[in-house]
Parts: sequence; structure tokens; C-alpha cells
Amino acid sequence: MDAATLLDDKDRRAAGEAGIAVFADRLILDAQPPVDDATLEAVAARCAGPVPEALVALWRVSFGGRIDYQLDGQISFTELFWPESDGYHDLWGWIDHEADSGVVRFLPFGGFEYLDRLYVDTADGPENGRVVYWQQGLPPGWELTEGDRADGLAVDVRALFGQLALEDDPWADGDADAGTDLRDAVDELAEEQPRVAGKLRELVRRAVLDWRAALASGTLAGEPRLRRLALDRAASAGDLGLLERLATAGCDLAEPVRGGLTPIDIALVNGRLEAAEGLLGRGVPVVNTLRTGSHAVTAGLARSLLERGALVTADAVGGAIDNDDPEVLRLLATRLPSPAERAEARVLVPRLRMLAAQATHAADRSGDRRMRDRATVLRELADMITDGAGS
Repeated sequence: MDAATLLDDKDRRAAGEAGIAVFADRLILDAQPPVDDATLEAVAARCAGPVPEALVALWRVSFGGRIDYQLDGQISFTELFWPESDGYHDLWGWIDHEADSGVVRFLPFGGFEYLDRLYVDTADGPENGRVVYWQQGLPPGWELTEGDRADGLAVDVRALFGQLALEDDPWADGDADAGTDLRDAVDELAEEQPRVAGKLRELVRRAVLDWRAALASGTLAGEPRLRRLALDRAASAGDLGLLERLATAGCDLAEPVRGGLTPIDIALVNGRLEAAEGLLGRGVPVVNTLRTGSHAVTAGLARSLLERGALVTADAVGGAIDNDDPEVLRLLATRLPSPAERAEARVLVPRLRMLAAQATHAADRSGDRRMRDRATVLRELADMITDGAGS
């Protein structure tokens, strides 16, 4: 049963009075009043072609609001732009931001702060209505893919909303990454309208991704989004038993699951060394492991990863600065492969010298030989980077 069948007009009015609108079976919070004809015509005048039907349908339900679901991958979608919103730009501001010679082909309608934006193609023709995204590249350490990027996302806005999901049930997991605002809004409505709130709660829970059921039914390997989520959860928790079950179920333990990170990368990010070693024993690729896990690896594990072909980059050395074992930092510092990499690492020098001074002071006060060794490694690395970058 979809929202059109589940909710009648009276239910929608009650939800609307609480600032909740429903489009394509997904809830919109802080829902704004529907677009009026004059504003729609003004938007159309700024577009290369007709405003796509699916976007008009969305705006006829709610001309702006907040989104508290998740999209597959790293794309964030938390706001539907509207005139006079209090975001980085309102709808008109984003249109002006994108405009070239007065009109836009790709109409910005939502996104996340200034980092992610979603657009609909307004060109007259078969591409009209297609949803594309632009995402600003994040600093090293957040992900492995560098630089800004853009790509297609959905055939239209309805299909985009169909991709919105939740990785956890917000009523079952108080620490869920998304959905807690949905939960709170529905629970607040339940104080006055328990019947309507119950229907909305059912809609929210239908959007929860149930990878466990797919694993139990034997369908997980054929469902990419659920499969990647399961691999992510198993690696983050360091659950070797679950990783083995996933492999037996047909999942690839070397598959990139988010931001270019594979399960062994995710295990290392979270300091799950036993799981990382188990995955290493299965022969998974390790090329990026030191970029993601140099802060957590032991010297022995670092050597094993290097023997298997793990890259040593400036960000890998930067992560090793936070490793408790100075031997890891020394090991990686001597493996920086080129003057160019050392030049890139030069930004680390002030921090290295500061930490060396702090370690020296701590060693003088405590007599801790390990701390003195750390100070020596930090100073040597700062000198090596400085000399190498200048050569």
C-alpha cells in the first residue's frame, strides 16, 4: 500500500498542519506551502526549457523543506531549496549562482549546504527531467576519490525520491545517522493525531534498508545497495564471522562500498586490526590501506601491507603521525616514493616540529624512552621532508 492509498486528504491536512508533507512515499519536514502559478512561471522564465513535470508535482506538494533520508553513496540531500530560505542561498540565489547568460539548463532544486547540489535538466527533449548532481571534493581522509564530480542520479524527481532510504530504523536505533528528525516529527504529531502519526511511521519504516533479511533469504548478493551496506557494517564492527557469511553468500570482500573504501580500508579506519588481518589473509587488494589506516596499524601489519603493494602517500604519512608506535611513522616516512610526494607532505612540517617539541618535553619530565624515540622520529621526518621538498 503506497501513500496515496494509506493517507486520505484529511490525513494529509493533519500532517501538513504539523509541517509534514508526503511525496512519492517519502516525508518532507518543515514543508513549505505549494508553489503558486506566478512563482512557477517566474522559475520557468529562468530555464532553458519547460520545468519538468515531476519537479512541478513535488512543488505542488511542498515548495521547499528538509529531507532526513539517505541516498546511496556519498551524496547528501537535506534541503529542498525555496525562495527566502535561510540556507547558503535560497532558490533564486542558487539559480543566480548557476546562471550563464540569464538562463539555466540545469535547475538547482536541492542539496546539502554548499557541498552537494541536485539539479533537473530543463532542456526541451528526452533528457528533460533527468536528475544530476554536483559534489565538491572532500579533503584526503574523508574519501579516496579526489576532486569535484558530477553525474546522473535518476530519471526524474520521483525516481530520486524512490532512492531515499534509511540505513537504520530511527525508532530502534537512537544513534541512527539519519531519520531521527523524521522520528521526532512523527512522535510529536502522535500527541495530537495518533492515527495519522501511525500511518506516517509505517511509511518511514518502509524506507529502512533490511540487509539482514536479504542475507537470510539469499538475495543479498544481487542487491547492490544492501550488499554494500552489509559489507560496511561488518567491516566497521570488525565482525570477521559476518564477513565470512557475506563472502559465502556471494559478496565480494574487495568491493568498494563507500567513498572508494573497501572493507579492509573501513576496518582499518575503525581500528579493527583483527578483521583487517583476516581480510588480508583472503588476498584482498591493499593499495589504499595505509592511506586510510596508518593511524591504527601496527608496525608488523604495516610491513605486511607494504609487501602486498600498499601505497605510501603524503596523507598516509600524515595519518601515521597519530599512530602510537613511532616505528610506523619511521617506516612510512622512508617509503615516500618521490620528491613530489615529499613536497606534498611539506604541509606537515610545522605540526611535526610542534609535536617533536612536545614529545621532547614529555620525555624530559617522565624519562619515557618511547616518547623520546617519538620525538626523534618526528624531527627526522620534518628534516627529511624539508630537504626532499627543496631538492
